Amino acid sequence: MLTSLEDVENALVDYANELLRRRSLAASVDTNLRTVTLSSELYTLGLIDFLNVFDSQRSLYISQFQLVQSEQNVALNLVALYKALGGGWEAYAGRE
Repeated sequence: MLTSLEDVENALVDYANELLRRRSLAASVDTNLRTVTLSSELYTLGLIDFLNVFDSQRSLYISQFQLVQSEQNVALNLVALYKALGGGWEAYAGRE
């Protein structure tokens, strides 16, 4: 019984932590997107070189990749939580 409760608690903590990480990464993607837009405009005006644009694009792609990984982890952690709670009760709802 205690092991089951520990599994549920661990799954809840992992899921909550990953949700916070995903929220932070989504904000990072938004910020990097604005940076790419701004650096592209400055490059078009001739105020910065293309290396700055390239660097901001690289940062955007890295943050987008991390966000996708985090979204995958959220889904996996949710599955782990359902499993720890016993899961599968929805399949029996229609069979009475």
